[in-house]
Amino acid sequence: MPLVELFTLFPALVLFSFAASITPGPNNILLTYSGSQFGIKKTLPHIVGIRAGMTLIHVAMLMGLGHLVLANPQLHLTFKLLATGYIVYLAYKIAFSPTNSHKLQQQNQPLSFIQGALFQLINPKTMATLLSLTTALTLPGDYYWHSALLGILVFNVVALGSGLSWTYFGKVLSKKLQNQKHMRRFNYVMACLLLACLPLIHISTL
Repeated sequence: MPLVELFTLFPALVLFSFAASITPGPNNILLTYSGSQFGIKKTLPHIVGIRAGMTLIHVAMLMGLGHLVLANPQLHLTFKLLATGYIVYLAYKIAFSPTNSHKLQQQNQPLSFIQGALFQLINPKTMATLLSLTTALTLPGDYYWHSALLGILVFNVVALGSGLSWTYFGKVLSKKLQNQKHMRRFNYVMACLLLACLPLIHISTL
């Protein structure tokens, strides 16, 4: 019986995970930028950090942390303020990063594993996505943890593919950004897209 229930849930998990992870958001915008500036190999720690951070938050939410934060307005507001400040800071760094390749290598570094993981704590899209996975896409009663573990596995596999796709997209774009003017415009666009994510902080469920 649990296998039948899980088999029925599996397609919904795959579709939701794909839709949530492939659409633009702070993580995908940063991965595209990193792929264009540093390549896929140097962006891998950032990608793995995202997956580690999201998995830890996912497990914490399954154990009730998500409802605790929702029930505490002050904590909720603190997360929003931290997210706003850090996203503005990252957008500023991207917009005014050097366009000369030599200076770029000297001054800029891709986000590390730790930075990628910690960013998930204040990423509004991460919180909204994981809250949906832990509530709407889990089975009740005795099958809860079976479905929860399946959700963790499916989401990580699908989201890993999405993250690599956005990074590869950035790498492809880098070939067209050899001109410093084009690079500068690209940086401005990436920064503006990142800032465009800010409304999510105030309309997301967490």
